[in-house]
Amino acid sequence: MARECLDAWSEADLVEAVRAGSGDGFAELYRRHAPATRMAVSDYVDDPEQQLDVVQEVFTRALARLDSLRDPARFRPWVLQIARNAAVDELRRRRNARMEPIESDDDPSFRSDDPGPDVEAEVRELAEAINCGVAAVSARDAAVLSMTVHLGFGPSEVASALGISHGNAKVTLHRARRRLRGALEQQDLLDRQDRTKGSAAQSPMTRMPDSRTDAAK
Repeated sequence: MARECLDAWSEADLVEAVRAGSGDGFAELYRRHAPATRMAVSDYVDDPEQQLDVVQEVFTRALARLDSLRDPARFRPWVLQIARNAAVDELRRRRNARMEPIESDDDPSFRSDDPGPDVEAEVRELAEAINCGVAAVSARDAAVLSMTVHLGFGPSEVASALGISHGNAKVTLHRARRRLRGALEQQDLLDRQDRTKGSAAQSPMTRMPDSRTDAAK
């Protein structure tokens, strides 16, 4: 679906397309509303990277609850309310959570300078999600991903190239994998909606409501 076509679509049309499983429609909703969503989140969350994490969570929640939106034309105020709630949840979680080191023994990106094929594959998938418009990273993280995906750099080489610490380079890869999990969760929700709509369309007992005949009843 061409971006030029989507630019002309109304909010309601995009919402209905996403309800039918359209990834392009979801990407367009994200493109239109992610900046305002991040602005709403920033009232509660200061760190830019945490803001991006919350924005991704907001759109995951919105996608999961899209059928509850009564007026598709009011997607923007609806998603901004979700953003405020998600930001408050994140603020509460960080206040209550015990401080723990981000490095984890079960994350191979922290055990070695060589991320390994699994981590490299996940980072490539995240880069693809960013290109499709359903995930976002900061400019520096985008540079780290580019070096990892296109140049095959490990954390030490990334740190040297960007003048950041070895630990920061590893943290960026860890964060990228977390963003990927969010993007994959969104894609799974879209796939489920697509399958649900497809099953409904094939059922002889299911029909689309006709506003003219239904209004006359």
